[in-house]
Amino acid sequence: MSRTTLLALAAVPVLAVTLASPALADDETHPRVVTAESPVRSIGANQTETVTVTCPRGTFAVSGGWLVSSSNIDVTGNRAVSDRRWSIRFENESNQSGRVQAFARCAT
Repeated sequence: MSRTTLLALAAVPVLAVTLASPALADDETHPRVVTAESPVRSIGANQTETVTVTCPRGTFAVSGGWLVSSSNIDVTGNRAVSDRRWSIRFENESNQSGRVQAFARCAT
């Protein structure tokens, strides 16, 4: 028997368990999670910028995240400001402008 055949046979029980497991089923009892994102924004040298992201209707904000273009841009705030909105506060400690983007994880 070839090696490829053995690997294929070994994968079959895993697939069967995955499909049969109620814990892994995609149904209404599991929350739906989506990511909302802000546009990329410029932040001036030595400036502070707060970026707020709004989750889609029917979801609520559970966490947030960010991207920055420089290690000189610090995050000094990261919190929910309402059921559907998440805000990130950025401080640019550089003498050059940079770019920031905020994200919110939203769940049903």
